Amino acid sequence: MKYGTLGNSGAVVSNYALGTRTFGAEATEETSLAILCSYVAAGGNFVDTADVYSAGVSEEIIGRWLAQRPGTRDQMVLATKGRFPMGAAPKGLPRVCLTPDL
Repeated sequence: MKYGTLGNSGAVVSNYALGTRTFGAEATEETSLAILCSYVAAGGNFVDTADVYSAGVSEEIIGRWLAQRPGTRDQMVLATKGRFPMGAAPKGLPRVCLTPDL
């Protein structure tokens, strides 16, 4: 596995990130955990997720996987993002509208 620096952050990440959009949807938890194990065994340390991936289940699977492996979190770089609403805004608060040109 080859590695590079993530922008100016100083974080060293594998050149191949593991996208987890299918975790908890097309890929069962068992399959998702096996994918994570194989990726790390191959030298990967850069995992991409988001709260909307499988309605948050992807992040939950990754969290459970890390919880079962003390010390692994310190070796990983997790990338996430927020764009689409995950539910209704709390009562009485305005819903924030994000547009592509912001």
